[in-house]
Amino acid sequence: MKKIKIISVFLILTNLFACSTNEPPVTFDEPQPTQTRNLSKFPTKLLGNYLSLNDNSLLIISEKLIQRVTTIDQIFHRSELDSNSRLSGDTIFNSITNSRIVVTRKGDSLYHHDRHIDTLFQIGNNNVLRRQNSNYFLSTKHDDESWIIQKINISDDQLLISNISLEMDKESLKMITKLTQDTIPPFKYKATQKQFMNFVNSGGFKETERFVNQVQTQKPNTRR
Repeated sequence: MKKIKIISVFLILTNLFACSTNEPPVTFDEPQPTQTRNLSKFPTKLLGNYLSLNDNSLLIISEKLIQRVTTIDQIFHRSELDSNSRLSGDTIFNSITNSRIVVTRKGDSLYHHDRHIDTLFQIGNNNVLRRQNSNYFLSTKHDDESWIIQKINISDDQLLISNISLEMDKESLKMITKLTQDTIPPFKYKATQKQFMNFVNSGGFKETERFVNQVQTQKPNTRR
């Protein structure tokens, strides 16, 4: 069982780079909501560093940028390397994933630290920020004719980033017009401002990841 965790390091690192290439389940023909002005920067209330409740990764929101920082720290013994992993100098090579990780040797123990920064959104021509009521919407250009839409809002002192789920949003999606008859995702939709907001207000964007402000998690306990 111990040898499995060496492979897990390689799989985690591979998934970090692969996740951005996953096809979205739903796209729109233009940024949403329509007939809404673009914002040039994120509002002050959204700025900050947030910890994901899913995996403890760090989400950083600045005026024009959203980045995700994932940190991996592991210590293991040389004997835990399996037959697919080869140690050469300060590097472990894995024959299954064709990946490598750099380690620090401390006797027979190996220490691995990795910090991966992924830019999720940067306001510009291909990344459009809009606001409607208390919700902010990220429109990211998927190709020349389609956009991926995400929703950001704050609820109960938590930052929520929400995506459209084909399974969970199945009924709500009937409120907007499907443009393609494809049998596999992504499915392309078109919506007026009213249709889109009806979709949102009916509970659309059910696939949600929650974050807590890092400042809040560091507040001292004042109870006596």
